[in-house]
Amino acid sequence: MLRLPRGLPRPASREERTAFYAARIALATKRYEAELAEHAAVATAARVEQAAVTSADRAEQAAVLAADRAEGKADLDADRASAAAFSEAVLAVAKGGIDRARASAEFVQKGATAIFALYTGALTLAFSVTDNPLPARGILPSLFLGFAILLATAYLAFLTRGDRVKDPADAAGVPEAQLNRTRTFVEWTNTSVLNRAPLLRCAVVALGIGVVALPAPFLTPPSHQTVAAITCAAGQEKDPTTGVCLTAWPPVPTGPAADAALRQKLYEAQLTEVTASRVSARSGATAAPDDTAWVLGAAGAGLLLIFLPLLLAGLKRPGRMSFGGIPISFLNE
Repeated sequence: MLRLPRGLPRPASREERTAFYAARIALATKRYEAELAEHAAVATAARVEQAAVTSADRAEQAAVLAADRAEGKADLDADRASAAAFSEAVLAVAKGGIDRARASAEFVQKGATAIFALYTGALTLAFSVTDNPLPARGILPSLFLGFAILLATAYLAFLTRGDRVKDPADAAGVPEAQLNRTRTFVEWTNTSVLNRAPLLRCAVVALGIGVVALPAPFLTPPSHQTVAAITCAAGQEKDPTTGVCLTAWPPVPTGPAADAALRQKLYEAQLTEVTASRVSARSGATAAPDDTAWVLGAAGAGLLLIFLPLLLAGLKRPGRMSFGGIPISFLNE
């Protein structure tokens, strides 16, 4: 209901009142429209401000998400590069394993050959066929060094079939597939390296035993002793060095001067005979005992130690090595 301001006269006629109230209504309408426009402007400004804030938040979130994606990509690239480097290093070591195994066998082979040559030269200087023959125990180092050369050569030159290697297992991603291929390659190379490994182990053991047995011909066995002292019969004398009874030296023959030449020849013959008898007695007393039994025993024990790795590993017959269904044999050559 529109009311007139206080102090103003009230319109008298009906027309004046109608015009007056119409003006008041128009004024109130304009004021209401102005208030609506003001509220609309405030709301629009609020919406614009909210939209700006929302756009800034979205831009910030997009920037954070992009940074996270870049960081994740960098981590993934670094992980892939590390995995690739690891696989390359493992492959390089695996490929070098074949060369290292062959070098080890060649080292044993050449070392045993060089030691055998030096040993032969030492025997040539220390022993002779007539005056100082080589004792039976001198064969031990040659036997073991010969087995070392033989077994190392067998590891290098004796061709056998390798084990079969399964194809790489299926993988869900690139890193897993790469790792499976690396494992297959390592197993593939190990099959070639370890195919005849017991032979190389036996060669190393034979080389060690041969080196330990090098002083055998130059040592005196415990049983090399002089004979025990005995009581000599009449006409014999005891040797102070060996303790054996020796034939006494013959007395000088006596007789007339006419037989002097004959007695001299007789005495020389007696001296020759007694000298031979005394030398024979001494050599029999000081001769080295027969060491064939313990030499054979030492040789048997050494051979048992040499072939013990083969006995422990067992002589198996590996299958044919293949990769991807294709037989591979050049690694064993």
